[in-house]
Amino acid sequence: MASDEHDRLARVALTYLTAPGDPDVHTQVTRDGAVATYRHLAQAGTGWQQTAHVRRARAALRTRRGRLIVPGEPDWPTALDDLTTVSPAPDSGIAGYAPPLALWVTGAVDPTTVLQRAVTITGSRAATAYGLHVATDIATGCTRAGWTIVAAGNFGIDAAAHRAALTTEAPTVAVLPGSLDRPHPAGHHHLFDYIRSTGLLITEAPPGTDVIRRRFLARQRLLAALTTGTVLVEATTHTTYPVITMTAATALNRIAMAVPGPVTSAQSAGCHRALRDRRVHLVTNADDVLTHLHH
Repeated sequence: MASDEHDRLARVALTYLTAPGDPDVHTQVTRDGAVATYRHLAQAGTGWQQTAHVRRARAALRTRRGRLIVPGEPDWPTALDDLTTVSPAPDSGIAGYAPPLALWVTGAVDPTTVLQRAVTITGSRAATAYGLHVATDIATGCTRAGWTIVAAGNFGIDAAAHRAALTTEAPTVAVLPGSLDRPHPAGHHHLFDYIRSTGLLITEAPPGTDVIRRRFLARQRLLAALTTGTVLVEATTHTTYPVITMTAATALNRIAMAVPGPVTSAQSAGCHRALRDRRVHLVTNADDVLTHLHH
């Protein structure tokens, strides 16, 4: 087996063994390589290729459920490398902001091409009619201006953004918390099929991975890092996943934007809280978003 194949195998094994975004693991892989890091963490010697994690990694690579890409390859989204420069806020619940060890992708487009001009739109799953309208308007305007919509594939705001992009026949990208063979939420399997046919599904979770809270939290840093900016459309408290995405965007010096709502609406409380940060721009429509993106 060639050394680069050993590296890919070890990276997949590490994604089964370690938490996503762990900065210590990333540092060790960068310094010593994926194989040496796996051997150290799994306490495996020369027979490391026969360990349970590696056997599972081999099976994952044989499934053909998505394509594995790793740092340094031509289609690796280099924007993710910015994650090495920041640390999460103490109250974010995220273990670390380190770049993923690898990505699993499936779809009709190349990651680096579709993400050259991309904006994240995210928000509450329990969206109001107001929020759905604004998300659709912003996503439609951005896609018509040549921007790719990136979202989480969730119910509510994220789904509205994806569907608006699909309506304009533009590619859209869904960043999933779980594996490609267990897309979450399961109720969106038809939506994910449409996205796959024209755009892209991305995850750092290897095949067969259960969707657990730490993977939701880790996914938010990818949503922020992959794009030029993030638009928050409806969110409740400062601890919700969409607000965590906004926090990551500001930490990464991405363009952070939020849509205001009625002061009486709990669904806009997270947006209003975000707008207290001077780094976050107030936007109300696609033109506002495009103005900030073009700066």
